[in-house]
Amino acid sequence: MSPRHLLKRYLVSRESFSHARGLGWLGTRLHDPELWHLGRRSVAGGVGLGFFLAFIPLPIQMLIGSVLAFLLRVNLPVTMAAIWLTNPLTMAPMFLFAYKVGSWLSGHAAHAANGQAQHFEPTFSGVMAAFGDIWQPLLLGCFVCGLSAAAIGNLAVRWLWRGYLLYRRREKRLARVRREG
Repeated sequence: MSPRHLLKRYLVSRESFSHARGLGWLGTRLHDPELWHLGRRSVAGGVGLGFFLAFIPLPIQMLIGSVLAFLLRVNLPVTMAAIWLTNPLTMAPMFLFAYKVGSWLSGHAAHAANGQAQHFEPTFSGVMAAFGDIWQPLLLGCFVCGLSAAAIGNLAVRWLWRGYLLYRRREKRLARVRREG
């Protein structure tokens, strides 16, 4: 089964999405064929954009993703699906990893190791004090991990799609040789 047919099976169609309630304000922009095209570049761009946005530590990833998919003209349903790399099960490990990467890149890890162990208070002021210490390495790590995941996702989709096309070409060539010989 081709990647295009596989994606058509599992993704929302343009027609069903355009009739959804609450999306009338998008008007004709929702009918742009580039947002629904299941080509190698459009799908790879959607995966890359979705993986990058999955590392944004804000609860508005889907909103940002839809606006950027419109602007960059990449596949909208693929972008929305790729954003769900961050879900309630993966969120904590992903952001902890991003924090560790950001701490390592900024040298914050060495700074924290030399200091005293900070006592955490489960109050709003305690959370804000802890966030004041971790926000810089967290954002740096999220940016670096997001760029890395986007690049890897984009290249992987392009590579796998091209591999499938080369496989199909070889199969057709072998079938033609069998018919002729």
